Amino acid sequence: MLVAHGLGIDFLLDGAIDKNGTPYDVVVRELAKRGVSFRVCNNTLQGSNIERQRVLPEAVIVPSGVAELSRLQWQQGYAYIKP
Repeated sequence: MLVAHGLGIDFLLDGAIDKNGTPYDVVVRELAKRGVSFRVCNNTLQGSNIERQRVLPEAVIVPSGVAELSRLQWQQGYAYIKP
């Protein structure tokens, strides 16, 4: 599971590319096929004026990324890792 918020959501937006010009959507689709699930913070979308339709279909929009992280940690035993 990957929960993205703030600047971390960029790779989950339609048309996003890495520094070499490679689209992220291909990698996201492949990871989703392997069981990785993606969550995107709606607070970030609203605060950055990003339309929900720009989020890749493999990602689920959650009301708050921070609240989703807390929920996963306390209810399901997940760990928070920030690079």
